[in-house]
Amino acid sequence: MINDRAPEALPVRDAAPSVTGATVGRVLIGLLVLAFAGVTGLFAPLLVMASDSCSEGDARAICSAGTQQIVGGLPVGAAFVAALLTVVGMANRSAAGWGCLLAAPVLLVVSWVVALGLAGS
Repeated sequence: MINDRAPEALPVRDAAPSVTGATVGRVLIGLLVLAFAGVTGLFAPLLVMASDSCSEGDARAICSAGTQQIVGGLPVGAAFVAALLTVVGMANRSAAGWGCLLAAPVLLVVSWVVALGLAGS
């Protein structure tokens, strides 16, 4: 026999990451923000329908093609960026992760305010 020594056992590591309340909270908040992003991306572009009552020469902002593109595209873009921020925030355990989780709903609310402001003016 080449090696008469018995093989040494590999060390057993018992250092599994623990699931804390902060982790559960971050995941629950992240899922809520992802749902808000989904609702924003699906329904906020429908605010373009506020231009249905526009007639020729109407001076309202929603009656211009550029404003309609902003009202239709801004919520979709904001929902996409907010979803990315949320996923990064859920995966990152540092303060930057919490910052991403806080920035995502703020971005969504700002997109709703701007879209509603343009559609209602």
